[in-house]
Parts: sequence; structure tokens; C-alpha cells
Amino acid sequence: MKGFTLLEGLITIIILGIITGTILGNYNDFAAALSLRRNAQQIALTIREAQASAFAVRGFDHDRNTSTAPVFNSWGIHFDKTVPGSYSIFVDLDGDKLYDAPSPGLAGELVQTVKISNNVTISELCKGLRSSEPDNCDLDRMTIVYQRPNPDTTLKAWDDAAGTFYQNVPDFEIRIKSPDGNERTVAVWLSGQISGR
Repeated sequence: MKGFTLLEGLITIIILGIITGTILGNYNDFAAALSLRRNAQQIALTIREAQASAFAVRGFDHDRNTSTAPVFNSWGIHFDKTVPGSYSIFVDLDGDKLYDAPSPGLAGELVQTVKISNNVTISELCKGLRSSEPDNCDLDRMTIVYQRPNPDTTLKAWDDAAGTFYQNVPDFEIRIKSPDGNERTVAVWLSGQISGR
């Protein structure tokens, strides 16, 4: 006999339907996991770029005027839980190792605001989880500054509810969360090491 019988054709269609349903049913979970991983990698890469900019003594056109010389200051990243969908890259113009946000009439130290995509948000900012330092995951803000030309890193954090400002923190964790509740973590150490998991 040549060709398929009706029963063989029906079984083939059922098998293809089951495979297609399984693939399409898991697509949203896969896409959410991929987005979360991509955002964690983007945060780690942005931190690494700020580090490289500082160590390479990269200049910054602070007044957006090509006729003035660029400034060669430290570079940093600032995270703020009250703005969970973005973080800021900045140049430490005054050398205080803190982020000075733009205000009316003043550009501040902001270089770029990086948006976190696909409804992924910063869920927790933590310190001390990977060292002997007392840990705290109730931080509201954290700043990572890479000094130039020395390969020095400064990690500072704020717990506004407790009224505490932490200087010389040995390690940070930035935890991001997708809408489905999954989390990824980017860790930064005082030594300059950056990792994502």
C-alpha cells in the first residue's frame, strides 16, 4: 500500500499538536527568563564599562560644549530603589565619591540614565552578603565609584529608613526581578570584581 492511512495521519497531527502546544506554552516563561538574564548581563556590562572608563582615564564633556576641554574624573554607577526601572552612569565632577543628581539649571554629574527593559525592576539592594560585613538588604541607594588613575573602587550605600550611610562597603548585590517573580543577582566587590548569577 502506498501513502498514509487515515489513522496514521490523525496520529501524526495529534503528535505535532502536542509538540506545538508544549513549545508555545513554554514560550512566555522562556522569554521572561531570557529578558531577566539579559538585563542582569546589561547591568554587569554597564558597571564594567564605568570601571574601564575610569581606568582608561576617559574624558567627559561635562558642559556639552566642544570648545571646552573634557574633564577626566572618576566614573560611577548609582542605583536608587525609588526608581526601580533604571540606574544612572555618572562622572564624579567634584571628587566626593557620591552621585550628584541633576537639578534645575545644573547638569549635575549624570552621563546617562539606563532603562531596564521588559518590566524587570530592581527589587533589592544589598551589602555584606559575600563578606564578614554585617549584611543588609534594606538599602535604598547605592553608589559604585571607580577612581582614576588609581585602580580604586568605592562602594557606598544608604538605608534611609534607618538613617544610615555606609562607607567603604566590601561588596554589593543588585537584585532584579521579572514580573513573574524570578530573580537574578549582580554582585560587585571592593576589589573590582563583578559577577552575575
